[in-house]
Amino acid sequence: MMRFSRFALLVAPSLTLSLPSMAHAQRFGGISGGTNVAQGPTLPLQSLSSGVAAEASMGYRVTPHLRVRFDALLSHFGAAQNGNILSPTCLGCVGGSTSGAPTGSVGVAALTVNELFDVFPAAPGGPGFYLIAGGGAYYLFQNPTAPTMMRFGLSGGAGLELRLQGNSALFLEARYHGLMNAPADARWLVPVTVGMRF
Repeated sequence: MMRFSRFALLVAPSLTLSLPSMAHAQRFGGISGGTNVAQGPTLPLQSLSSGVAAEASMGYRVTPHLRVRFDALLSHFGAAQNGNILSPTCLGCVGGSTSGAPTGSVGVAALTVNELFDVFPAAPGGPGFYLIAGGGAYYLFQNPTAPTMMRFGLSGGAGLELRLQGNSALFLEARYHGLMNAPADARWLVPVTVGMRF
C-alpha cells in the first residue's frame, strides 16, 4: 500500500504541471497488440495462460523529452487446473472428495493516464528508448473467483521505438500493472505489445 502511495505522489504532480501546456502540444495516437508474459499470483495447482493484450492510445508531446499518453487496455487470459487435492470426507473412510483451483477466463479492461520520458529521443529513421509510468482505473469483467469489480492500479515500464516519417513510429513496449486489492489471477499483469504510433 505504501509503495502505491509513494508512486502516486511522484507521478501525480508532474502530470498536473503538464496539463496547461497540452493545448499547444503535438498530438499523436497509437494501437498495439501482444501477449501477457506474466500475471498472477496463481493459486495452488493453478496455471495461467498468456492470453492476449491490446491497447489503443492518444497523447501529446509536451517537451522534447516528455509525453503524456491516455491508454485503453484490454487483457484476457485463462486459468486452468494442474491437478487435484484429495480431501478425506471422514476419519477412517476410504477415499474422499477432490478439490482443485478455480478455472475459467480472466478479463481486465483499463483506462490509464501516463507519462513517457524519452531517455533517448528517436530521430527520423532512428531508434529511441523511453520509460513510462502512470495509473488509472482497472475493471475486472471476468474472473473465476470474484464478481466484476473496479480497482485502482499503477503501472511502469519501458519501450523501444523506431521512428518513421513525420510523427509515426513502430514500438515495442513492456509494462507492469499492479492492481490494488484485486483477487488472485489478476493482481498484476505484464503485457508486452508491438504497435504503431501515428
